[in-house]
Amino acid sequence: MVSVRRQVPAPSAAAWLIDLSSFDGPSYTVLRLDEGAARRALREHLLDIGAVLSDEEAGALVDHAASTPSAVIW
Repeated sequence: MVSVRRQVPAPSAAAWLIDLSSFDGPSYTVLRLDEGAARRALREHLLDIGAVLSDEEAGALVDHAASTPSAVIW
């Protein structure tokens, strides 16, 4: 918090919470405005960290996972 008369709004961003718990995985908060862009970013991330071996495997997880619009404040 800023201790002045006029408060500066907290920085925030639009995000999507993509829940992989139905596949025994974690939930990810992905900072993207568009749900499709968030899902694509998560697919790339899963490939980059070696959690999946192929784009098809990443798609099977991410494309069928539940997602919810979310906001992130820092």
